[in-house]
Amino acid sequence: MDLSDRKQKILQAIIDEYIGTAEPVGSRAISKRNELGLSSATIRNEMADLEDMGYLVKPHTSAGRIPSDIGYRFYVNSLMQRYQISVEAVERLKEELFNRVNQLDVLIKKAGVMASVLTEYTTVFTAPSLGRSVIRKLDIISMSGANSLLLLVTKAGLVKNKMIDAAVDDYEAAELTAAINRVLSGKTCDEITESDFEEICELALRETDIDERKISLVIGYVAEWIRTLGESEVFVNNSRAILQYPEFSNVGKAREMLDFLEDKDNLIKIMESGHNTEGVGIKIGAENDFKELENTSLVTVDYKIGDRTLGQIAVIGPKRMNYAKVIASLDLISTQIDSILKQFTEGEG
Repeated sequence: MDLSDRKQKILQAIIDEYIGTAEPVGSRAISKRNELGLSSATIRNEMADLEDMGYLVKPHTSAGRIPSDIGYRFYVNSLMQRYQISVEAVERLKEELFNRVNQLDVLIKKAGVMASVLTEYTTVFTAPSLGRSVIRKLDIISMSGANSLLLLVTKAGLVKNKMIDAAVDDYEAAELTAAINRVLSGKTCDEITESDFEEICELALRETDIDERKISLVIGYVAEWIRTLGESEVFVNNSRAILQYPEFSNVGKAREMLDFLEDKDNLIKIMESGHNTEGVGIKIGAENDFKELENTSLVTVDYKIGDRTLGQIAVIGPKRMNYAKVIASLDLISTQIDSILKQFTEGEG
């Protein structure tokens, strides 16, 4: 059944009020909105109709009403007003993201943090795979103590690094670096095979006096790391943000949600379920695939280069989240990431 213009305005007013207060909304609160120009009695009758139609529900302990999942869905699809992010927030975001953007992990983690700051909700985000990136060089750097640093630079200038539990001196680091780059430079991570690492070990054994066990140890770490670069990483930021909302004041619900968000496999499934090829994806309450998210909403956006999706950013919050603000924030962040990554892709050639 189509909603009349008056019912739509009342539903919008109720949801806007509930988003701000988290308290069931009564007809009196809505009647005070001058723009409606309706009596409390008229609003009360319309609210009863909206409840019968499934757009509102009435908590047992209150005379007021709250939106149902159907009500939120209609609001998001048809009633929500466009949110304008402040110029200051936009400039701060650009400044944060464009600082040291050659470090891919730093870029994506900054984007996840900024999404949480802008929306005030928990964020989940995936870093893009480097499987198709061309390796310019891979350096081994001698560190003090029992560790060494692996530093990978792609043709476009993206940087990844990893500490390994293997000590090398300056000579060993330089010789192993040379052997690695003779074999791997110019290849993509996806193209590299086990035979490439065998060739590196043979080069190092034949042309240096480095102990064979140390060669095998270090090149083993390199091989393991290269394999993981073809996989997307998933991160969560500000997981406890959701606990500040009254919907999760129940200790049991709060613990269940935190346990769920601390499981990496769950985070991967969340991102897969929220994947949406057309702009911003929104799943409300029971629309989510997981029981743990039935009292939350999940808003996701892809960041891309052309038609190629590289990763996602998601916001998890209560069903009464400020959808307009969340959507505007994610759209802005994904646009900025797209712009930065496009520059790198052009560098890859």
